[in-house]
Parts: sequence; C-alpha cells; structure tokens
Amino acid sequence: MHVGLQKTTLVNYPHRVAAAVFLPGCNLRCPYCYNGELVCASISDGPVIQSSQGSANAYVPIEAVYEHIEKRQSVLRGFVISGGEALLSPVLPELILRARRAGLAVKIDTNGLLPDKVYALLHNDALCPDMLAVDIKTAPARYHELHFCCPAGTEPAAQQPEAALKRTLKILQERETFCRLVEIEYRTVLVPPLVAAEDICAISELLPSDAAWRFAPFLPGNCLNPAWNTIRPYTQAETEDLIRIAAKKIPNSRLR
Repeated sequence: MHVGLQKTTLVNYPHRVAAAVFLPGCNLRCPYCYNGELVCASISDGPVIQSSQGSANAYVPIEAVYEHIEKRQSVLRGFVISGGEALLSPVLPELILRARRAGLAVKIDTNGLLPDKVYALLHNDALCPDMLAVDIKTAPARYHELHFCCPAGTEPAAQQPEAALKRTLKILQERETFCRLVEIEYRTVLVPPLVAAEDICAISELLPSDAAWRFAPFLPGNCLNPAWNTIRPYTQAETEDLIRIAAKKIPNSRLR
C-alpha cells in the first residue's frame, strides 16, 4: 500500500512537531476536495504511484512510514493520521500502535461519518487517540449534496450521513467514558455554496458550547470537481462575519 507522508509538520498537530500520514480511500466525494488522488484510491492499495523524492507529501509504501516514526522519534512529538478517511483504513490500528511505541501523541482526522468506529476507538485503551479532529462539511441536512459513497468496510449506520454525523457528535459529548483525555477539535472549510450563515447556525446547535471550532478558507485550484475551481472564496470581511456568527454560540471559534 502507498500512502501520503509529510515527514515534518508544524501545523497539522497544534503545538507539536509532528509527522503526518494520509491514508487512501474515502466515503465522501466532496466536490471541493483537493486530495482527489487519495480519496478515489483503493483503501487497501492506495494511489498507484511511486515515491516522489523532494515532495513535501511523497507517496511511499506504508513500511516507510513505520521506519520514519522509529528513526525520528527523538525529534517528533506527535503523529497525525489523516486521509482520505482514516477510519476506513485496515492499517489504522497498526499505525496507532507504532506511534505509541515511539512515544508519540496521536491525532486522527475524520469526517465523522463512521460513528461505530469512532466509538470503538475512543473506548479502546490501546487505540484511543490523544486528539480527534472532526471535519463538519456543512449543515447535516445538506450532506446529501456531498456525493456519499459506500466503499467496502463501510458500516451500515454510516449509510445515512446526516444521522451518522449527528451520532458521532453525540458520542463526542460523552467524554467521561473515553479511555483517556481526548482533545477534540471541530473543523469547517468555508466553501461559499455549502457553508452560509444559516449552515453555521445549524452546525453550532449540535456542538457543545465549549467546543474548539476551527475554520479554514476555501482555496480553489485543485478541486475534485474542476467546476468548483471557478467559485469565488469568501472575502476577509465575509469570513469574519461568518466566524462572528459562530462565536455567538461557540465562543472558541476562529480562523486557522
């Protein structure tokens, strides 16, 4: 299997020098996704390309990730597992265990549409991450616009994305039941057709008032659906207005 590897990152894991791995396969086909090569790849094989020397995000065999963790454990403080959708990958447990053995804090990025897998991770002493980041694409009632798909291994509960997301968000509010103290971050990309003021309000109703909600600007140019490359991103003033709306309900809302 080939996966994406960022050997060192200062932004993917807040306040930690980390390495990041990007696993293939996803159960969404968001039209604005800039990682199309990964999300459309086979979950078990990954992109059919070779390692690229000098690339910040080289595609490498999974064994090279294990080697990197071991060789750089004295420098790294964290390990980020992203995608695609990381929770679909058969190598996820081994990646977590390897990082743990190297003494690294583990952060997992997910779209939140696999609630059974989220629950299982958070209640497994060996696999429970130190941080979980959940990407919330838009208001749950609009998830039918995101071209949901069901690759092999997708749990039945996840075949209704609106209900699956709401269940995951409910699970994340039961933090006293987790196997360890887990830092949770919610993330939303401000894509004009999908995230407007009313969508911000709808999402905010599902988050705890003390949630850490982080926003990112939409950056056209490499979208999975090329038509979305022509969409105008929000201006700075429009972005600030949306974050102000979010902060009325979730005070810890800010642009990353």
